Amino acid sequence: MALAVLELNDIALLLGDGTGTPSRSPGFATLTRDAVVTGAAALAQARLNPRQTISQFWLRLGTEPLHNARSHARHHADLAWAQLQQLAAAAGSPEQVILAVPGSFTREQLAVLLGIAQRASFRAVGLVDAALAAASTAQVARSALHLDLQLHQCVLTRLVRDGDMLVRERVHTVPGAGLLQLQERLAQLVTARFIQHSRFDPMHAAATEQQLYDRLPAWMAALEDGEDVHAELRNGTASYHAKLGIGEVLEAAQPVYAQIVDAVQRERQGAALLCSARLAPLPRLGRLLPETTRLPEDAAIRACLRHAALIRSEDAALRFVTRLPALVDAPGAGLAPVPAPVASAGSGPAPAPATDTPSHLVAGARALRLSPGSLYLHEGAHGWTLTRRLPPDLAGTLSWDGARWWLMPAAGHALALDGEPVRSATLLRAGQRLALPARRTELWVVAETPVPDDGA
Repeated sequence: MALAVLELNDIALLLGDGTGTPSRSPGFATLTRDAVVTGAAALAQARLNPRQTISQFWLRLGTEPLHNARSHARHHADLAWAQLQQLAAAAGSPEQVILAVPGSFTREQLAVLLGIAQRASFRAVGLVDAALAAASTAQVARSALHLDLQLHQCVLTRLVRDGDMLVRERVHTVPGAGLLQLQERLAQLVTARFIQHSRFDPMHAAATEQQLYDRLPAWMAALEDGEDVHAELRNGTASYHAKLGIGEVLEAAQPVYAQIVDAVQRERQGAALLCSARLAPLPRLGRLLPETTRLPEDAAIRACLRHAALIRSEDAALRFVTRLPALVDAPGAGLAPVPAPVASAGSGPAPAPATDTPSHLVAGARALRLSPGSLYLHEGAHGWTLTRRLPPDLAGTLSWDGARWWLMPAAGHALALDGEPVRSATLLRAGQRLALPARRTELWVVAETPVPDDGA
């Protein structure tokens, strides 16, 4: 393996050369008496040896001393170096490596990373923004927002077209909205259900707690399309069972999902939304983010190999690449601008005046107040309603941007405003009719008008 690409994401570091499936190594490290165990082997011990297992060394990459420092592991940088060494050896010991790094890395962390790479078994020959690389494999007309997930946060990277180039514009992180935070909430739910159904507490013993976390990804994957999943855990010769419904799973996931969805809606601003494959373990999240393109797991690796001549550097001090050629499949393809969110098909682009800002949705004899934040539209026991918690039968999301209300349809629902289909982020105006054809009902979008003091 002469040239390979290493994509750094602590959910799983990926190392590949474009042939076959990339080698994977989760961002976990376990400190033993005289060695550092990383990757899948460390993840398998995370609940068995929680005090010796660390998952934040990529998030906090630096030279701050570890609280349980050893001679072979003094700080987070030592753990990162150990993982790179072990991953490279398992992948066939590549000679040269392009580093694709998340935009969440600070300048100081990039400097630490390059210092680590100088001591690695391979030679680092390039440094590029991973989101930019992955996004360059998709057609971006005007702008794009790349959404990625890490163990402890999610990262949104805004990219813009500059002629034939795709350029990283800015990066926004959402701390506390990572895979581990979601898994912690779901593990609490699963534990409660096992206690309810079987009087069995899987958190009581480290072995069954580890088993629960090992099986959690498969259970969540089954709920992407299914309504429930039957969970099973074994303790010695005994087998225990519990049932999880999609509704309670979404309720448990709500705090994490709300942070991600709100961040996307603030940062999107009419851009195409590109999601990394790492969001796959989050059941039903894609239904809150319509008009989304899911990128392949190896998108960044393939892009780096395609543009290796532009990314590689012969100097020891690698330049950080934040511009790459945009994808164009054919002459003129992908050059049409992506339209900004509009009120409905055929409406003008000018924003509605303040007097048209809605205050309520009227459903029959009921008025549903629009209070700032994110509101989820779905059909409840008494007809259409709005809630703050993510429902399993979501029809659409209403979001307040500080001045206006926007409607985002959920995947699989045919919403319409004034008879025109809603396919992306759409501005709401008072006086519009929101139709839900599948239910043959309409909601009126209205604005409250206060009565003047003189009664006129």
